[in-house]
Amino acid sequence: MTDLELSEHSISKRAFAFMEKHKVAPSPENYALWYHYAFGKNTDLIREIDNVIANHLEFNDETSGYLYNKFIIANRGQKMVDDAANDAQKLLQDILKQVSEFSGETSNYHKDVNQSLETMTRSLEETDVKNVVRNLIQATTTLKQSSEQMGRKLEESKQEINSLRKNLQQVTIESQRDFLTGAYNRKTFEKFFDEYVDTARQNKAELSMLIIDIDHFKQFNDKFGHLIGDEVLKIVARTLIDSLKGRDIVARFGGEEFIVLLPETPIDVAVRVADVVRGAIAGKELKRKDTGENYGTITVSMGVARLRGDNDTLPSMTKRADDALYRSKNAGRNRVSKEA
Repeated sequence: MTDLELSEHSISKRAFAFMEKHKVAPSPENYALWYHYAFGKNTDLIREIDNVIANHLEFNDETSGYLYNKFIIANRGQKMVDDAANDAQKLLQDILKQVSEFSGETSNYHKDVNQSLETMTRSLEETDVKNVVRNLIQATTTLKQSSEQMGRKLEESKQEINSLRKNLQQVTIESQRDFLTGAYNRKTFEKFFDEYVDTARQNKAELSMLIIDIDHFKQFNDKFGHLIGDEVLKIVARTLIDSLKGRDIVARFGGEEFIVLLPETPIDVAVRVADVVRGAIAGKELKRKDTGENYGTITVSMGVARLRGDNDTLPSMTKRADDALYRSKNAGRNRVSKEA
């Protein structure tokens, strides 16, 4: 066994020991999470797991799923972007090398022609015209072949560039999205939030936020299994995305919670929009395709907040929206409440 294999084996043993100690379910996702924890390089991941341990919280599916999405999936998405960018850089370097080599051949051709012209300007009696012409033909033929080869290489490179550009666009999009629901991920939402807040303040415009939580989501998972729970998440996300168009931003904020930004939207209008979306979700029935078994209806509770002044931040705004959300929960669920 090599040193590398011994090292990986040691990290694996530590990861399984941590999982057993903290009663973490043995799944590939959880193993990946705790392997990175045992590896000890991702300080943000270590800090967050240590906080969960310090607060005596359970590593249930929701907590583990949140950590996995935040630290494992998000990092993979960034690696895809970095790999695509590196491929593009290597291709560009290759193209520049080809152009440089061809430029050198062109320079040599010019030297050959100039030398031949100098020879021909001498007395014709001293010049072997046939050899001069032969040399010119040979130099021109060589340049023509190099030019054709260069053209083929550039055409191949052009096709590779188009392919890489499409790949880079695709992985960039994927890195911005939640892998399960297709909504934006939390990291991307935070970037949009900063941009939208700056625009709202510059234009003295309204900006509203919705926080959406799926009612009794744990019961779906416990009663029907996580595959059905995943379907619930997809249905809610798709309804939100289909119902909110234009510049509205829909993101998965963690677990069964979604968050929405509504630019240029006063809070009372945002409440009405939220209620329309709530009704659309409540009208969905969850059925098993092959048997027609009905798993029941999906409902959500929502909280609505608006951007306040120049000192409002993402944490302060989400706190008000979250407080309103819990008023909806406490009032019986399947309803919308706005900030106090």
